Amino acid sequence: MKEKKDRKEKGKKYLAGYLDFGILGKKEAFLFKNDRKEKDNQPAFRLVIKEGENWKEVGAFWVREIKPKEEEEVIDFV
Repeated sequence: MKEKKDRKEKGKKYLAGYLDFGILGKKEAFLFKNDRKEKDNQPAFRLVIKEGENWKEVGAFWVREIKPKEEEEVIDFV
C-alpha cells in the first residue's frame, strides 16, 4: 500500500499541448524527459502523441548548447 502512495507523491512534470498535422487533424502531444537515458547520444526528451487509447512516439529531442565564438586576436600594425 505504501508503494502506491509514494508513486502518487512523486509525480513527474511534462509538457503537454497539441500538434496540427494538417489534413490529419490535431493530436494531443506530450514531451517527457527520457529517464532511461544511459549515453550522451540518446535523446533527452521523447515526444509522444495519443491516438485513441494508444501512445505513439513521434519525435526525440536533445539538449544543445550554443558556445560563444572565440574572440579573434586583434593585431595593431601601427
